[in-house]
Amino acid sequence: MSNIIEVRNLVVDYGYIRAIKGINMNVQEGSIVAILGANGAGKTTTIRTISGVVKASAGEVLYKGENIVNRHPYKIAGLGLYQSPEGRMILNGLTVEENLLVGAYSLKPEVRDGKTISVKDLRKELLDKVYNYFPILKERHRQEAMTLSGGEQQMLAIGRALMGNPTVLLLDEPSLGLAPLIVQEIFKIIAEIKRDGKTILIVEQNALQTLKIADYAYVLEVGKISKQGTGEQLLNDKELVNAYLGI
Repeated sequence: MSNIIEVRNLVVDYGYIRAIKGINMNVQEGSIVAILGANGAGKTTTIRTISGVVKASAGEVLYKGENIVNRHPYKIAGLGLYQSPEGRMILNGLTVEENLLVGAYSLKPEVRDGKTISVKDLRKELLDKVYNYFPILKERHRQEAMTLSGGEQQMLAIGRALMGNPTVLLLDEPSLGLAPLIVQEIFKIIAEIKRDGKTILIVEQNALQTLKIADYAYVLEVGKISKQGTGEQLLNDKELVNAYLGI
């Protein structure tokens, strides 16, 4: 597999504070890659810089070999990188389905085997796929989105990102504030999305659940990569287990 994302010598400053200190990482096409670490390690800053929400001070973010660093977020999304943000950012006053359809705003007709798929048909296809991943959203598609439980809102946030038909799905803390059983369900669905051909870059504090599904992972400490390896390798790293997993 080839690298679909390459981060090269990335530096991010917040005023006089250097949050990201020249990191390098790769995301292979069709894989799940995780960025782990404690609060303040720079995880969310890294993924937001990749999606264009945060501006880099130096370095490159290559997507399919093209440097996209510091482009506007909507232009990066137009290339196929969609982020499900930390905090979910559910749109108040809209139903579940209306929230999902907001994610489809930039869809364009798609050509498959010489046949053009209209935006209307593509939107329906994606909506059906999201409802297949998250049946509870179909059940509650007319319900006001803000009345959903925390876990259901997280499903909605991921589903909304999928409605953009991304090549790369960027997930920022999908387990934040959720009960353990809901976390397990969310991660099971993330693994299923990967099996269906999506590339996933996930930022998480829940290292144990993330490493179970990650093909590769990077551990950040104060803006630097302290460890990296396959999910299996890091699960068997005693130092990492003691420091981050508490087991």
